[in-house]
Amino acid sequence: MEFDLSSHAATADVSATGQILAFAVSHDGSKLAYLEHDATSGKATLHVRSNGQDSPLALNAIPGRGISRDDEVRLEYAPDDHFLLMVDTFVGNQALAPETGQFLVLRSGDNTVAFLPPSGNSTNATMAVWARGSDRLYYRDQSGVRSWEANATAVGTLVAGLRWYDPAVSPDGDLIAFTEFDPRGVPHVRTYDIARHQVASTSSQPRSHPILVTSDTMWNLEEQACTGECLGGPTTTTGKVFSYNLKTSGENGLPFTDVNTLSELAVSSR
Repeated sequence: MEFDLSSHAATADVSATGQILAFAVSHDGSKLAYLEHDATSGKATLHVRSNGQDSPLALNAIPGRGISRDDEVRLEYAPDDHFLLMVDTFVGNQALAPETGQFLVLRSGDNTVAFLPPSGNSTNATMAVWARGSDRLYYRDQSGVRSWEANATAVGTLVAGLRWYDPAVSPDGDLIAFTEFDPRGVPHVRTYDIARHQVASTSSQPRSHPILVTSDTMWNLEEQACTGECLGGPTTTTGKVFSYNLKTSGENGLPFTDVNTLSELAVSSR
């Protein structure tokens, strides 16, 4: 749906028979991409709409969704709109990295494939995010966090051994906030300084799904121990959002409730 803030009128941009699990609008507003799943057949299709024309790309069938935090669905345009990232991972076993997922980067000009993670460890690529102001992509595989830049012939290693979740880049492009799980499976939010190659801790309390709203201010979700059945781990989000100051290490609760993820805000802020 598209909502006009002036007239308060809502119109439908896309109607589909299947489930639309993710969508992205290019920064210049000329393109709309969305991922459609047929729940009955498992068929997955990536659609890109521009100038009233729909360009569908058939994907590998996905028989269902996973139940762990490794299961990610994301569409995101690069800062200059030259590329479109698609991550659609399926997890059948919580202990394993995504084995049957799909990860690709398309050239938005002609919808041809610009990047596929190399075979081997990067086959299970997931949890990706664009850098600020450049066509550089960061993503996670079995060996750690990798980086790919447009027209590069190989991928680099940002942090070996790091298993991050929900990465989000700061407005100035200097930091990446992410979730990491301790040996007990409890999530904590950390930051990575790209220039200094340093990982730093934030709140000692269980937190997840960070976004950096300024270079010094981060929002994240509160987590608490599960009291009933929790399939994604020993904790679950409470719906409460906290603001954390990276300079003072101070934390304050925000007047939001029933929030399950902040990743959509992180994407739109870029």
